[in-house]
Amino acid sequence: MVAGYCWDWLSKKNPGEEDIVLEQYNFSGTWNLTKDGSLWIMMPESVSEIGCIHTCQGLEVDYIGVIIGPDLIVRGGEILTDAGKRSKMDSSVKGYKTMLRADPVKARRLADEIIKNTYRTLMTRGQKGCYVWSVDPETNKYLATAASGAIAPPPIPLEHSYATLPLRLLPESELRPYKNAVPVFDLQIAAGNFGAEHWETPNQWVELPEPFTPKEGFFVARVTGESMNRRIPNGSWCLFRSASGGSRQGKVVLVELRDIQDPETKGQYTIKLYESTKRSVGGAWEHETITLRPDSNTPGFSDLIFRSDNIDGLTVRGELVAVLGQKSISTDS
Repeated sequence: MVAGYCWDWLSKKNPGEEDIVLEQYNFSGTWNLTKDGSLWIMMPESVSEIGCIHTCQGLEVDYIGVIIGPDLIVRGGEILTDAGKRSKMDSSVKGYKTMLRADPVKARRLADEIIKNTYRTLMTRGQKGCYVWSVDPETNKYLATAASGAIAPPPIPLEHSYATLPLRLLPESELRPYKNAVPVFDLQIAAGNFGAEHWETPNQWVELPEPFTPKEGFFVARVTGESMNRRIPNGSWCLFRSASGGSRQGKVVLVELRDIQDPETKGQYTIKLYESTKRSVGGAWEHETITLRPDSNTPGFSDLIFRSDNIDGLTVRGELVAVLGQKSISTDS
């Protein structure tokens, strides 16, 4: 079981206390064991406790049960978030009240991203199944209807897909490929349906900011997730060059995965630090292992290791040139 961080961690100092108490359902539980840290979800005792975003990110189980707190509710089919419903002990919304006074629009936007990302992460820990329950009755009804297939997910409009892009999309009338623009791909929106034909025939092109000059093989893509947040903030648009010959050792690469999914995003693409070991075979060199390493200040992420028997399951699509950032979206408060 895991939950949104909406309840104080009372048992940390008072082991006899229950942290999450739902009296109307005769249910109570404690937050995860302190001694296990980020390995909590892997411990046998974890089945009797409740984990949070900080102790299960980057790790998977067969089945996960997610308790949605009052920080995320549904009203009239619209998902609403409220960081004020989070526990004051949650470090991910630390400073929210101060920011709310200084810039309420920005504060609510950032908090909305944090809360939705929390539940997205929690709900994707289960490899075989996910059980979801909300403390809010209307939200539970919405979830039950959605799970039955009665609610179809709305299509993501193109303009929303690129809403945070800090670059200008070029209309076809102005476009001169690789002369004044490079392709741009939103791999998150593409999810598992993004194939080789998309790389070969891009639909959207963007101008590059100074001092970058368009070149054959350059492209822009959005990076989502926290596994590389020391170098690339979640949601940033980045400039890549297509993979070429030569050593990639120590470089940040965009990799297409064919046989597995990225543990964080559940997609077929991942951004990681590249390391490899080689061996000599018949006078030639071949890869013995390829390791894709995260570079994050968030605990819980693990290396993706490919050995000689499954190295063919990955394709390096590009090497990071620069982080271009993202454009803030202004919304009414």
